[in-house]
Parts: sequence; C-alpha cells; structure tokens
Amino acid sequence: MDTSADPRQDFRRYAAGRWLDAAKIPADSVRISNIDVLVNVVEAQQLALLGDAARDSLNASKGTPLQQVGDFYAAGMDEKHLSELGVKPLQPELDRIAKIHDKKSLAEEVARLNLLTADILLLGLEVGTDPSDRTRTKIYIGDGELFMGLENYLKPEAEPIRAAYLKLITDSLVIAGNTPEVAAAVAIKVLAMDTRIAAEKLTPVQMQDPAKRFVNMRYADFRAQLSNFDVDTLFRSQGMPTGGELIVVQANALRERNAMLAELPLDETKAYLSWELLRRCAGYLTPAFLGPQQVFSQAMYGKIDMPTRNRLVAAVVPKKLGHPLGQVYVAKHFSADTKRSVEELIQRVRAEFRERVEKNSWLEPSTRAEALKKLDAARIDVGYPATWIDYSGVDIRRDDYLGNAQRINEFVGRRNLAKLGKPVVEDGFAIAGNTLPTDINAAYQSGRNGIEIPAAFLQAPFFDPKADPASNYCAVGAVIGHEITHGFDSQGRQYDEKGNLRNWWTETDAQRFVIEAKKLVGQADAVEVLPGLHINGQLAVGENLADVGGVSLGHAALKKYLREHPEQDRTIDDLSQDQRCFLSWAQVWADKSNEGWLKQKVPTDPHPPGVYRMIAPAQHEPSFYEAFGIRYGDPMWLPENNRIAIW
Repeated sequence: MDTSADPRQDFRRYAAGRWLDAAKIPADSVRISNIDVLVNVVEAQQLALLGDAARDSLNASKGTPLQQVGDFYAAGMDEKHLSELGVKPLQPELDRIAKIHDKKSLAEEVARLNLLTADILLLGLEVGTDPSDRTRTKIYIGDGELFMGLENYLKPEAEPIRAAYLKLITDSLVIAGNTPEVAAAVAIKVLAMDTRIAAEKLTPVQMQDPAKRFVNMRYADFRAQLSNFDVDTLFRSQGMPTGGELIVVQANALRERNAMLAELPLDETKAYLSWELLRRCAGYLTPAFLGPQQVFSQAMYGKIDMPTRNRLVAAVVPKKLGHPLGQVYVAKHFSADTKRSVEELIQRVRAEFRERVEKNSWLEPSTRAEALKKLDAARIDVGYPATWIDYSGVDIRRDDYLGNAQRINEFVGRRNLAKLGKPVVEDGFAIAGNTLPTDINAAYQSGRNGIEIPAAFLQAPFFDPKADPASNYCAVGAVIGHEITHGFDSQGRQYDEKGNLRNWWTETDAQRFVIEAKKLVGQADAVEVLPGLHINGQLAVGENLADVGGVSLGHAALKKYLREHPEQDRTIDDLSQDQRCFLSWAQVWADKSNEGWLKQKVPTDPHPPGVYRMIAPAQHEPSFYEAFGIRYGDPMWLPENNRIAIW
C-alpha cells in the first residue's frame, strides 16, 4: 500500500503503490504480479517434487505416477544426451513426410502427425460433446492454431515480428540439417501460407460467438468443400466413420487451405508440414533450438532471458503428464482442511447469487426460473478430480524425451477418439494450463455448466486459512463469484443448465442484458493501456462482467459471514473489513508488464490487464464508495448511470 495516496483520487496507488514502486519484472519474464509470485511458489514446489521423482523413479514400479513423472523429467534434463542426438529422434517422421506423393499419402501422414503431436497440422479432428445435446458425442474438425496468432501476420506495424519469424524458421531448419538457402526459401513460403490462413480466421471476438465458431455440416458437404484433400482417408486412418454430421471450426480457414492445396506444388505443402512438425517438436530435441526461439521471443516482447533448463522442462511435465503429476502434487501440497474450507466458502457465495436471482426485479419469471435451475445444476469441484486419468500403460523412458511426448500424445488422442458413440464421461481437472490440479487458475466451462478450482490455486494470495475473512472472501471468494457469474455472462448465458446451447431468455430480458453489458464495453474501451493501445471492451465484456459479479458477491458473502461471526469483524492496521475486502481484490491483480507483452495480449486476450481489474469492477459496487468515502466529483467515482447491476 501507499498510505500517502488518497483512495478517492487514485485507488490503485493507495492499494499497491509501494509494491508497484519496488516490484521488478524478472529478467526471464514479461510480467510481475501477485499471481506470478504464486506461480513461482508452485513452480518451486513442482521442481522439488520433480527432482525427488527423478531420483526415486529409478526404483519405482513401471507405470506408476512417480516412475512416469520422474523419468519424463529426467529425460528432459539430460541435455548432453539430447545434444548428441540432435534431430535424429524426429528424422523418421521427416522422412515419412518426404515420401508423401499424393492426396492419400498426405492424408495418412497428417492423421499420423496429429496423433503424435496432439495438435492439428493442416487440419485435424477430435471428439467432443454436441453443443446442442451434451449427452451425445460428435466429431469436430478444424484448422490448427497459427504460430503468431492473427495480428502479427496482418498488421503493417508487425513487420519486425514477421522478419523475426522468418529468421526463426530459417535458423531452425538449418539446425535440422537444411542448407541456409533452402531454409530461407521455405521460411518465405511458410509465412505466405500462414498469412493467407490468418486472413480467413475468425477474430477473437468472433470466436466468442458459438454460431460463428461451431458450424454444423454434413460429412458429404464438408468433403466437397475440402475437395483437394482426401478427407475419407484422414477419417479412416484415425478409425473414424465417414458420413453423418460434423461440427466444423474455422470453416473459412479450411476452405483457404483447400485452395492452397490445389494452387501450390505438393513439395511446398510437404515443406510446410515439415516445419509445422519441427516447431512442435523442437523443445524435445537438441537444446540448440533454444537459441533461435530466444531471438524470436525478444523480437516479440523485448529483452527477456531464457529460463533455466530445469524450469523449461518442469513447465512441460504438467502439459504431458498432468494427472500423474497432479497426484504427486496433491498428496504433498493440498490438505483436506483447505478443501473443506473452500467448499464452505463456495456454498456461501452460491447462496448469495441464488438470493439475488430470486429477488431480481428486471428478469421475467420464465427467465428467472431458468437462471435458478442453471445455478442449482452447476457443479463446483475443488482441488482434484474424483477419478484420475490412468496413464499407466504409456511407456515413459528415461532416455527418450521426444518419444515419451509422442507416446503420451498418441495415448491421449486415441483415448479421445474412442469416446465417439459412447456415453459421455467427462474428465475432471484435465485441461492443461487451465484446470489441472497444478494450474494457477479457476475455470467455468459452459459446456458442462461446471467450475473447477485447482489445488495449486488455493494458496496465498487467493486463500490463506490464517488470514482474516476479508482477505479470503474478496480473493478466492470473489474468484468463485467471478466463475459463477461466467455462467450468466455474455457467452455463458447462451447455454442452459445441462451445458446445451439453448436460448432460455425472453426477448425482452435479452435486450435488457445487452443494454446493461454495453456499459462495461464503454468503460473498458475508454482505457488506454499504452499510447494508442486500448482495451477491447467487446472482447473483454464477459470477463469484466464476471469481475463485477465476483467482487460484489465476495463482499456480500463476507458481510453475511461477519454478521454470523461478529467477533471476526475487526479492524486490522486501521482498516475495516469492508476496506480490506476491496484492497484484497486490488492487490491480487496489481501487476507490471513490459510493453511487448501488452501489445501482444491486450488485442487478443479477453482478460484485461491487472491494472484495470484492480479498480474497474469495484466501481460498480456501492459499498466500495462507502468504504473509502468516495463521492461525486472524485476521480474514482463512476457515474451511477454507467454502473451495472445485472446480477
């Protein structure tokens, strides 16, 4: 805090000024925040676990989480062995690409590579639940993610980044054994192909619209649109039936891929495929590839150091062995008492939301009834899954880093494809980087109407069993409220209590919602993060509405708790529990970011920067103004007609 600052004039400064002055962005990072501090805590916990596992896995039974986690980490840490191998582990796949000679062999190799990489090269498919009926599974087919997103391909001002991408491709291909001349020529062609696809991709805002994102299409129609690709062979190579109905994602981009397959020589498609494979596998090969990657990262973000080897490998382990690592982590670092305490807090926040919906004055009865039904059906899980995914059949070897990743990928891919036509059984806490037990996050999933709060997240600054009520209710409690509100935000409200895409709103209520939500769009649009760089209010409206709901619900649940426990309604450091509530939220989100990172994230990430989240949601909460004596005319005052109270 900076108590010399006036919260009525500059609440950000008051809440975290001294921290903002002292905090320094680490040399190997792009940002510093309290969340990043927690990330570092969890990373240290994992590094200790991985070091112990690598030692103890030598005597562990084959296929146990300890053996798999320990040997996978040890394989990645053996830099000497990886350097000696060079690109040899990947050469068989590169040779297979070189032998592609027609549409059929191309489709066969694409099917194989999609399984080996757990990613989409050219186009790929997976099995998921039907958005209109979550009791059924369907085949999704779509285009993969581009290396540089969208804007870096298309914006004139991103030319230096495109030049850096050309250098990354060239230098990486040279390491892989190509001549500099051949590598440079391939790089130019890859960039040209990527750029054509980027121009046809849905924008981040468009991706939030399920009607645009998911296109139902008959198999025969899809095959006709992809006339230059052997769709039948792709499906049959992965054991999938031909016929019926598909869900197509990024349909326009796929049509552009089809056009390129007709226009370009097969050798150019093969070269593109080789690069797409190499870029996904380079991290499992010789550390020589890290040099070109570092140069590119600096072009994107500015000066940034390469993390140490143990941190690089430790970051890969949860992405590949999320549940085996999760089991080891939970056993060491997550207590039953924490789980019980957070579950009790969840019930309080949920009850507050339910009471608000019951008393809601602007919803028509039918919409209100549907909202209550959805809230009551929402499942909120804490810590870890009831059933762990069994990886025991995957062969993890201490001397085969790339092979380990490929075998894991194939296991995950085939396990997914096997779900087609079977009763739906969802995996819990299984989305890497989002809901694994070791992730620093909490997430609402509209297709399940459920929330998962990972074990690693439930530590300070979000939850501390020794902290005062305000610190917990307005940190993790507000996050719980945030995730519950996601079920009723601009996107979540389009799904019903079963996760089905269904409009359960009356036309009048839907119009009222949109009008109110536009206030959040305008509030965010007005904020200039850097000169000329504004928050995209339309992209961020769902997150901002969830933040407003989270802060309001957390504070309201706190007030009820304190009425039941008046002995805990105490002043600490001359601050009331009301004041500490809003300070707790603000301090969680206080951050410093470098300009390069902000330029990349703000236009594409629905989550606004922390400097915005610190104060913006609280400005819609009347108790915030009361707590700090903020009045009309103060800089922190948001006019009442610009505030929302949807939930």
